[in-house]
Amino acid sequence: MLQPALPSNLRPFAALLSGEARDLLQLEEPLWLTHAPGRLDLVGVRSGLPGTAWIGVPLARSVYCAIQNREDTKIQIRCFLPESMGGHRDWVGEVSTLYTKKGPPRSLAVLRQTFAAEEDQWMLRVLAAMLGLRRTRQLNTPKHGFSMVIWSRLPNESGFGQRVAFGTAVSLALKAGTGLAKKRVDGVHVARAVVNGVREVLNERLHLSDALVSCLGRRNCALFVEHGLDPIMQWIPLPGQSSIAGAHLGVETPTTFEGRIAIPTGAAMGLAHLNEALIKEKEEPVPSWGKVTPSEFEDGLRSHVPTEQKGRDWLAKFGSRAEYEILAADVEGDRSYRLRALSEHQVRECARVRRFVNNLSEYGRTLREGFLVEAGRCLRSSHRSLLEKCSVKTENVNRFLKALDGAGREEGLFGGRVSEAGSCGVVTVLTHQAAFPMLRKLVEGHQLPEDGTGLVLTNTEDGGVLSGWWEGVLEPKSSQSDESAKPEEGAPVKPGL
Repeated sequence: MLQPALPSNLRPFAALLSGEARDLLQLEEPLWLTHAPGRLDLVGVRSGLPGTAWIGVPLARSVYCAIQNREDTKIQIRCFLPESMGGHRDWVGEVSTLYTKKGPPRSLAVLRQTFAAEEDQWMLRVLAAMLGLRRTRQLNTPKHGFSMVIWSRLPNESGFGQRVAFGTAVSLALKAGTGLAKKRVDGVHVARAVVNGVREVLNERLHLSDALVSCLGRRNCALFVEHGLDPIMQWIPLPGQSSIAGAHLGVETPTTFEGRIAIPTGAAMGLAHLNEALIKEKEEPVPSWGKVTPSEFEDGLRSHVPTEQKGRDWLAKFGSRAEYEILAADVEGDRSYRLRALSEHQVRECARVRRFVNNLSEYGRTLREGFLVEAGRCLRSSHRSLLEKCSVKTENVNRFLKALDGAGREEGLFGGRVSEAGSCGVVTVLTHQAAFPMLRKLVEGHQLPEDGTGLVLTNTEDGGVLSGWWEGVLEPKSSQSDESAKPEEGAPVKPGL
């Protein structure tokens, strides 16, 4: 059987394995390589509620994973990760450490106790991938031990989808190691497994939209996602010389975690008021603000949502109802929520996503630059809404975006928006490829002087489920046929040999 060619995007990982994993892997024997790209949050609502829309871009920076089955029952895992994810770590154990004799994984309580030491807690991320797949019936029990190497080429800074790319790459490797039929892999199911596993094991919130990009994104495309019973997805080509760039200014947490949680929480609180009013009027409740158009909101629905309300007052009215049990856990009693403004943000944000997609598609059809200008306005409008309606504070980002707007269309820069509701210093920018030097110059001028970690990421990559599979031998041995084809010593050499 012919040795499959190693894809170019896996060659840096292969070089790392040759230098840093010779004691762990047998490079002359078959193994699996997988990868999953990071992502950029472009514009939209990532709550996952029915009707909400979002668009994101896969990055040409990935988390990589190699897995090779062993003949014994030992498990060896080595990580080369940014410090924010645990740094360089090794773990050695047995299959019985993770799985019971009957096959299922050990209980979560036992696994947490096993990896309770601070230096071992990074292993919980590997377990999140394993348990997420098991809970969704996508992973067999390993019959033998295995060796695994995980490497991240994503920046140490947050805002580029590090955690979701890690979960996706490891999930794909675990599936490969226990017997994978690639044609039967469902990217949506893998994405859900990644999100559910992290929530169960680490009590962290990852968005299904992000995981879908890491699994199913396309090179030179943005991925449009509209949530429902099954998500509706569409690849939106980045036409002509247009591009989506991620600029990091060295600002880690311009908005607090509590402040970010308050944005979707306040909108959901407002929706509870609206649905109570609709039910009283014997009308059908709406499942999310994504199902409400801006004109419907302005034509009367907004009047059912209080302008502002204390969390304790909302809890007194709705907190005991079963349908709001999960929401009530996020409501802070002492916080004052701007219910109407936060609700309007979600309504208009979903509409902005669709306008952005339409303008980008029209630019691809006509190559008229005016459509890129309109798409850039959607980004600027989204950023302004985050500032004014959601109270996101991003002073350094605002100065950068003001300079970006000053350069403007003449320099090929059409607009930007802070990513992830201000949880990081990443700004997503719609740009011409020829404008990359100017964009880098602006980032250098606005990165924090005490930090100096500003960077710009511009290229895209296919998602892990689509292109992140390779099985083969990294260092093939010379075959018998190769040896027999060599001329005998002293024999004449034919021309061309």
